[in-house]
Amino acid sequence: MKISSIINWLNDKADRYFPERQLYFRTNGDVRFVTVSQKIQIFSSVFLIGFTLWFVVASYNYVYINQIINEKDSEVEIASSNYDELETQYKQLKNNIQKSATALEQRQQYIQQVLEQDNTVTIPADDITILDNDIADDDYDDTLDNEARNLIRENGLDQIYVDLKHIEMEQNNTIRMLTDNVDSKLVLLKDTLTGAGIDVEKMLELAGDDLPSSVRAQGGPFIGLENGINDIDMDNSSFNQLYTKRSNLEDLAMAIAYLPTATPPEKYYISSKFGVRRDPFTKKWATHKGIDMAGWRNTPINASGDGIIKRAGRNGSFGLFIEIDHGNGFRSRYGHLSKLKVKKGEKVTENQLIGLMGSTGRSQSTHLHYEIWFNGKPIDPLKVIKAAKDVQKIKQQKFDS
Repeated sequence: MKISSIINWLNDKADRYFPERQLYFRTNGDVRFVTVSQKIQIFSSVFLIGFTLWFVVASYNYVYINQIINEKDSEVEIASSNYDELETQYKQLKNNIQKSATALEQRQQYIQQVLEQDNTVTIPADDITILDNDIADDDYDDTLDNEARNLIRENGLDQIYVDLKHIEMEQNNTIRMLTDNVDSKLVLLKDTLTGAGIDVEKMLELAGDDLPSSVRAQGGPFIGLENGINDIDMDNSSFNQLYTKRSNLEDLAMAIAYLPTATPPEKYYISSKFGVRRDPFTKKWATHKGIDMAGWRNTPINASGDGIIKRAGRNGSFGLFIEIDHGNGFRSRYGHLSKLKVKKGEKVTENQLIGLMGSTGRSQSTHLHYEIWFNGKPIDPLKVIKAAKDVQKIKQQKFDS
């Protein structure tokens, strides 16, 4: 009943809204008509409504999908720009880490050099290298997206950065140990020179271009450091301090090598000291520019250091006299000799026989009048003789013995 009722209802509606219609056409007085049946009307109406709905839906989808595509394109463009920026940052970070590794490697080379020169047990250097290829690029799966790729890269760089920082800390600890060692040597060296009455700064000034630091400034072992340490933002204050102090130590050790420290006669006693004294002849106060070392006649007199004989012969009140130029402002003088064993211009070495003790010239008894001059001024030879042990340690690089 219900189905037949529905069918009847639909038929009634169809008869009401889609009755059979005639379409009339008049041409030149002739009238024709076309009958449009109910089925054709229903079919045409359904088709028109369907087409309208399709057109509306299709137009909406076209506009909506284009909007979505545009938004996605914009997102892709932003993502691509962000990726390019991350890629640039990654390459910059990798470059900085590479520079840090190079700087640390150069620092390690210098540390090894210092340890070897000081006869210290060497500390093995960690492997400070970074591959030229991108980190773990060969391990990337093609299915990984850029975010995963960047994460792997970032983790790789983070690990390398941690390793480099660990190496840097170990190097700084070693540098502090070496700096403390250099400081103790500098204290000994400066105290020795000061105790001998020598102006440290003046001695370095006289050495001039012969100093190791002056020679190194023209080339030397630090040429390679300019491409690493100086190009990276790294705290090199302790490294620079070690380099500066060690350069100072090398300069002082070189300069002090000119100091005549050997004792001219092996057996003697001091009969008159350096400074103001009463003149043995006039009994008036006078300046004594050396020391008198008394001993037996013809006691061998040796050169107190390497040098060149500047004078050898009679010299007024000094009698038979020898003067040796040791370089760097140091000179030694030997008076009242009984015999000369060298000639002017001759090169002599430390402890080489140059004459015999006597009493020639203005002298009351057998002795050696011995003077040491530095930078045109006399210094107390007795202070130099007392400092000789420490000076020999410095010359032989045996600071701790």
